[in-house]
Amino acid sequence: MAPVMPAMRVGEFLTLVQERTMASLPEELRAGAMARISSSWLWVHYHSPKVHFEVWLARKTGRIEIGLHFEGPREFSYRWAEMIAPHMAEIQARIGPQMELEEWTASWARVHQTLPYDPLSEPLADEVARRLAETIRVLQPIVERERVNVPPELAAMRERRPATSGRFTHRRKRSV
Repeated sequence: MAPVMPAMRVGEFLTLVQERTMASLPEELRAGAMARISSSWLWVHYHSPKVHFEVWLARKTGRIEIGLHFEGPREFSYRWAEMIAPHMAEIQARIGPQMELEEWTASWARVHQTLPYDPLSEPLADEVARRLAETIRVLQPIVERERVNVPPELAAMRERRPATSGRFTHRRKRSV
């Protein structure tokens, strides 16, 4: 019987995910990438933290989310979602049908997939890193091409909390 390995701490796990993700990206995607680790998530962004790749350890839902988040004012986030929507068939063909574009809050949107939150381990870190690197390889070139389509006034907006929601296509609420 193989010895049972103790679960990793969150910080160790996310650091390992970050290191392995970056090591597996081509040089052009490592260059300019900025990463940040918090208590339950890892962010990787290139130009603006309002558009970032994220690994979120959501213990309450029992899921690990891997995706691209648009976290700015509603107009900014929804503009990004509208620009990504026509690429969803390509994204799902390359990554898998589990990738969803959805409204997340009244002002934020995301393209993401989830995995079960199993005990944090090196094999799970490898799988999460593989999926995050794949997500970055597929989506960051699309983000680069579409970045010119975000009006400067939207890119410069500060976060506000709007009260309404919903207008882009390919939106699907996820049931957990």
